[in-house]
Amino acid sequence: MSQSEAAASVGVIGDESESHTTTTIQVTQSRSRKRSIVWKHFEDVGDNTVVCKNCGVIINCKRKSGTTQLRRHLLEICEGITGEERQRVVGGVVTDPFDRATWKFDPELTRNLITCLFVDAGIPYSVIETRFWEPAMRSLNPDYKSVGRQTLRNDSVGVFKNGSELLLIEFDKIDSRVSFTSDIWTSSVNLGYLCLTAHFIDNDFNLKKKIISFKQMPYPHTGEAIAKLIEQILIDWKLDRRIFTLTLDNCSANDNAITHLERKLWEKTDFRGKYMHMRCTAHILNILVQDGMNVIQSAVTKIRELMRHITSYPSRLQSFNYIAEELKFKPRKGLILDCSTRWNSTFEMIKQALEYKDVLMRFVENTKLEVPTVAEWEETELLAQYLENFF
Repeated sequence: MSQSEAAASVGVIGDESESHTTTTIQVTQSRSRKRSIVWKHFEDVGDNTVVCKNCGVIINCKRKSGTTQLRRHLLEICEGITGEERQRVVGGVVTDPFDRATWKFDPELTRNLITCLFVDAGIPYSVIETRFWEPAMRSLNPDYKSVGRQTLRNDSVGVFKNGSELLLIEFDKIDSRVSFTSDIWTSSVNLGYLCLTAHFIDNDFNLKKKIISFKQMPYPHTGEAIAKLIEQILIDWKLDRRIFTLTLDNCSANDNAITHLERKLWEKTDFRGKYMHMRCTAHILNILVQDGMNVIQSAVTKIRELMRHITSYPSRLQSFNYIAEELKFKPRKGLILDCSTRWNSTFEMIKQALEYKDVLMRFVENTKLEVPTVAEWEETELLAQYLENFF
């Protein structure tokens, strides 16, 4: 298999098409021509359109387009092609696209892999314009030509859209219902985003989960607003008639959202939506443990303020570490400050406070800082042992 053929397993870049149809796929530019063995599996029906002879899927094929997307269809999507024919599509034997004996530089594949690297690793697009990027890449292959950050961004959008089209096809192929989980996340600049994840079992009985949407959620986050956004996402993905359950946090806004969704989708769901609402077990556990931790609330508040005080300035942390070394404790690069709404982070904080109890007690000498009393330390240590079972 040549390197250009391997591109089919990675994704197609630069496709700005808005189409999300499950039967029409946009083909991108390639240097291959119609003489490829791939073309024996397709019939030209005119108007830049071909039909797969194996499964009947219609594919838009521009006059100068190549076989990358057609090859992907045969290798990953087509259900009508036999295993033997699929072997022929890749040249008889599936080989390493980077084998030295057959390798040939393919700038399209390289550009595609770089795009996927940036997306997968969360690398800022500006990195591609740093002064050592192109020299480093050209040291690997002198024929490499870099692109700008805007082109890289457009390529990322193309990969996303192509992946969305393939996921739509996958949803269309499965026989099972689809369950969903959703939560609202707040960014560092206080913008709300709703994330919706689909969970399903494919036809090979593999459990899969895919994030199908991560959209900004305007304030206020009312139940009706949440329901409308989720409903629109389901319609966009043609999953409004496939929903089985929806798992949400245990709060009143989500209860209202479920009420609105049940009214809209009850005819499309199993059991008229009676069992659609699933309450998040992790959120219920968080509420349960938070309630139990009220008995040491005074100690937790004192520990939290002490941790915040020490981590506020490097000089204070440095003083803390001097004391730690003196008392034969391991110095810390930082101390844990919890998120008060997440019990597990509070548990981690009090565990560290108990470990460095002697250091903290020495640190507060000659200060006005409050620390837990002897009785509060004992209660905190006892409760921490119980919390270990939930962690």
